[in-house]
Parts: sequence; structure tokens; C-alpha cells
Amino acid sequence: MKFLYLLLSLFCVSYSRAALVESDRLKEYHARNYTWPLPLESYVPPTEGWKNLMEHRLRQVSEIDTRRERYEGFVQTLNAAIVAPNFTQYGWGLAKAPDDLMEALRQGIREGVEKGPSEEAVIQEIVGDHPPWFVDRPDLTKRVLEELQHFPETWVGLELQPHRAYGFRLYRNNSQLFMHIDKSQTHIVSFILHIDSSDDAEPWPIAIEDFQGNLHEVVLASGDLLFYESSKVFHGRPRKFNGSWYSSVFVHYYPKYGWAESDHDVEKHYAVPPIWHEDPKHHFEVPLEVLGTGMREPTCPNGWCQTQHSIYWDGKTTKSEHGKWIAPTGEKFDFVPKRVECKDLDEQCPLWASWETDECKKNPGFMLVHCKKSCNACTIPGGNDEL
Repeated sequence: MKFLYLLLSLFCVSYSRAALVESDRLKEYHARNYTWPLPLESYVPPTEGWKNLMEHRLRQVSEIDTRRERYEGFVQTLNAAIVAPNFTQYGWGLAKAPDDLMEALRQGIREGVEKGPSEEAVIQEIVGDHPPWFVDRPDLTKRVLEELQHFPETWVGLELQPHRAYGFRLYRNNSQLFMHIDKSQTHIVSFILHIDSSDDAEPWPIAIEDFQGNLHEVVLASGDLLFYESSKVFHGRPRKFNGSWYSSVFVHYYPKYGWAESDHDVEKHYAVPPIWHEDPKHHFEVPLEVLGTGMREPTCPNGWCQTQHSIYWDGKTTKSEHGKWIAPTGEKFDFVPKRVECKDLDEQCPLWASWETDECKKNPGFMLVHCKKSCNACTIPGGNDEL
């Protein structure tokens, strides 16, 4: 038991608040009625393709030789497979950002490149000849976070709390981004906005899985906005980038009501089965490596086998357009983003909000939905912390 405590205390990659004692973790595992192997009905969503994809990855994780990597692999895969809820039918979608905003963003990137960008801190999941460049324009990232919030809200059908817009990152020649999922507390409904790339840049697709178990590789044009459930669907850029630079901004939100009250960072650890520390008895699956919170299959082309069988979006056959969003199936849906109007739905709201009982905090399920104006629940805080 002491060994497991010490081992778990090392797993600061996915859990840094405090060390988990294995006996306590197992109590929570059983309290949630988890079992191993996973029953078929436990996968979220319960589609055949998603179940098959996650079962395969869990078999790969079980065959990882290094205990630290194996545990992290279980945490990330189980969070995607059964812990994190899905908020959409598909997991991701494609839309288009407003032209006037894109003009300002492209100008900001070009100015930053001319002045000389800084180098981004080393990120274990990004490899290449050089670290990415970083152009720091908080005035522009704040605009993206605030002006486009109603875009993901309309796509997902939920009011969202803005967390941060991170950018501008400029990947450089030979860069690769390992497949991964994002932070389970704050990166729930997100979008990647492709801004610009150098004149010598070749198309560089983002790889992303859907809830049917398919891998898509999507080439984004400047102004393309890729919505995705970022703590749920694995995504990355396993192919090497060929060019001088490629820039995007990464924007993250989480559900406004009832989400922050739970500790989702801890919750995913409780799903790890008791057998996680057992060394593998065989190696039947394609080898999987875990690096930080990222994953790669080192024996496969591009470090990810499914790139050989992906659904490839070349950016020409199916283009994003204003007024529509495109599903992974290729279907187009009407898309008219609307801002949530800041108003009270009941004339008694000012009175209720003024009570000494602090009804806005005591009864948020009702007050923050019906009395937004009186509870000051319409404001949008900024945020540009590093991912």
C-alpha cells in the first residue's frame, strides 16, 4: 500500500492537487459501481464505434510496460470513454469565423512575426526541430474569447462560462502534436480558430476522433473554426508540419451552471481499475506510448495508425461557410449564433436577489437562469492563461 501511495504521488501530470492513497481511491471506485472489464453499457456515448475504439485503446494501455505511463493512459482513456459526458451528437463540427475579426487577427500575427516572436515554453506533447513561436496579443485573444462565445453556445445548445483563449501559438517546421484530450475541469466545449500560415506552409490537418469511432483529418483554412468537446475526443496533429509557421488560437469554455461545483480532475482517477499496476502478461496490440498527457503509436506511420485510414477533409471539397456548420458526416446545418440576452424572466428577480439569504448563490439552478440581470450572471470575465 505504501508503494502504491508513493507511486500515485508521482503522477503530477494529471493530478497535482494532492496525492491519492490507493485504498481511498479504490473505495471511490467501488462506490461508483465501476467494474473491470467495462460493461458495454458504460460507454458514453453508447455507440458501437465509440465502444470499439475505446476498448481497443484500453487494451493498448493495459500492455504498456511502464507503470507511470500505464496509469496515465488509463486516466486519459477512461475519462474519454466513460467519465466525461458528451454534449453533442458528433463530438466536433466546423464553422466559419466573422471576416472582420479574422482581418484583425491575421494582421496581428503578421505584425508579431515581423517584430520577432518569443519561443513558447517546452510542451512535452509537441515535438519538432524548434519550440513553437508565441505572439502575445491579449487584446486580440480577449476579443476572440468574448466576441465568439455565442458561437460554441449555439453549437452545443448550452450557456457557457469562458475559461481562456490561448494564443497565438505558431508551430514551426517539422512540428508534431501528439494525440491527447484536454483538461477535464475547464476545457469542455472548445474551438480551434486557424488564423494564418507562412507562404511556404503546406496543408497540415488536425486529426480528431468522432463518437462513431472514426478518425478525421481536417485541413483548416484561415477563418475556419473547429468546435470540439476537447476533454472528450482525442485530437492532435500527428503528421509533421512542412513550412515556416502555422498559427491558431485555442479557446475553451465549460458549462455555466452545475459544472464547476464538481472536481472533474479528481473524478477521472476513480475510474482507473484495480489492475492498473499489474504488469502486462502479453503484447498483442499495436504499442502505445504515453508522453505527458499525449499518446503516440511509434511503430505506425505518422505515429498514429489510423492516419492510414482516416476520413480526410482537404479544405476544398467541403468548405466552411457563414450561416452553416458542418458535422463529421458532411451534413450541413443552419447556424445563426445568438447571444444570450441579459434580462430577468420574472419581475420579482430584483427583490429575490436583494435578500440577505443571497438567493443567487443559495439557489443558482433557478436564479442564474431566470434572474440573470439581477444576479449579474451575464458578465464575461477575461482569461489568457497558458494551457
